[in-house]
Amino acid sequence: MATYDCEVLGYVQYNSELSYAELIECEDELKEKLTETLHACGAEHLDFFALDDGLRIQFVLTDYDEGLLHTICDAVVPFFPTQTVARLYAIQKNLEMSSLYQFTNGAWKESGIDISSGTCV
Repeated sequence: MATYDCEVLGYVQYNSELSYAELIECEDELKEKLTETLHACGAEHLDFFALDDGLRIQFVLTDYDEGLLHTICDAVVPFFPTQTVARLYAIQKNLEMSSLYQFTNGAWKESGIDISSGTCV
């Protein structure tokens, strides 16, 4: 049985000026590209859920590996249309570390968040 130490949640907020047909086309293309790329990077249990003008994303990785997470960010950043804001939040399942990645205008930024038990005292 496989063990997954990293859960990744994401959200893509589409441009509100997109027509419904444009949004559906954009979303279908985005899901196809993300699925192929994330699976190639080792992601499992990939799930998408459309919500209003956005798309929720969820998947797991075997390990919480910042190098792999950066590789994923580099690989997926070109897929997000320029007028969208996308975020991925990766959390180590023992609740020691997490990272938030934001994608805008063809680039990504990272914010590491230490959530270990020592930070809550």
